Amino acid sequence: MLRIKSSALFPLVLLLALSAPRQVASHSEVSLNFTGNFQAQATGRGVTDTASASGGVLASYRYHFNSWSAIEINYGHSRFTGYYTPAVTHTQSNADEITAAYVNTLGRPTSVRLGPFVELGTGALIFTPIAAGSSVGALRQSRPVLLFGGGIDWRALPHLSVRIGYRGLVYQAPDFGVAGQQTTDAATAMSEPYFGVAVRF
Repeated sequence: MLRIKSSALFPLVLLLALSAPRQVASHSEVSLNFTGNFQAQATGRGVTDTASASGGVLASYRYHFNSWSAIEINYGHSRFTGYYTPAVTHTQSNADEITAAYVNTLGRPTSVRLGPFVELGTGALIFTPIAAGSSVGALRQSRPVLLFGGGIDWRALPHLSVRIGYRGLVYQAPDFGVAGQQTTDAATAMSEPYFGVAVRF
């Protein structure tokens, strides 16, 4: 269902890009991206948390103040399974990201076809366990995150760009309330390469 909903948004994004008025200054931007999600292994308190690799989606709204600065809000979704040893338990969960970031676009004018950017922000990851994919009773859990990243936009049309980038999310590894068996109290990071399209209007 996630794939169907995501693919249905691409024609809408393209339509916005083609219909956006060209004579008006563009400050707002929306993007839809596909992500790879790779949580680093975390070890602590005698427990090791190893997560499966997964894919996901990332939707963003960015407001440009000028050619240097913008703010961005993001919503991301993925699903993965954490495997815990030596207890040999596992928890499958949905991971929903809600973050905000400052974006520096390095002074590039909108007329430039190729434009890099970097970003730094914060927010939260919300982990919702899926009982059918878990070996123990697990609880919903949220973690504050530090977000950093960067990427490149290639302007394919006046208001549409192809975007490729990398994001990192740093947070405390989830244990889903399963004390002892799944608790590491260790920091981990989600590596999130992504690609998609952005429309400025």
